[in-house]
Amino acid sequence: MIDITYKYSEYMTKAIRGFHHNSLKFWISNGLGAAIALAELILYFNSSNAKLLWIALIVLLLLAVTYYLTCVVQPARFASDSRYNKPFTLSIGETDLRLKSEDLDSQAAWSDIRKVWETNRFYYLFLDNDQFWVAPKDQFADKAQEERFREIASRHRPIRQGLIR
Repeated sequence: MIDITYKYSEYMTKAIRGFHHNSLKFWISNGLGAAIALAELILYFNSSNAKLLWIALIVLLLLAVTYYLTCVVQPARFASDSRYNKPFTLSIGETDLRLKSEDLDSQAAWSDIRKVWETNRFYYLFLDNDQFWVAPKDQFADKAQEERFREIASRHRPIRQGLIR
């Protein structure tokens, strides 16, 4: 059994922001929005139709607001929640995982973990498409403990990298 203890609130902002920045949905939606805005701007410069400029500006504003809400407001709201401002222990075993704090005790079998994703700072253990537990890489006692985690996780789910699909 591997135990790592950390304050969720200290990692919440970076973990949620990292989830969005590594999410394929995030990049597709923002890329599509930027492409629409660019097309509207090109059409505006070719036709001088002010409506096209306004459409481009509205799309860019919507992209900015969406980014701000998902990557700044939402993570800050979670990080400021007092429920997460205490030590949590993530226990990784051969058959199950357990996330525990003074007022929470949640357990999941490895079969409940849909996917394991690795970024440069975290391992994301997905319980469904948007709900996940994080294992901060800097909270493992040493490289051997992290390798043991990778070994256990790899037995149950492939550890993926790159964009989260």
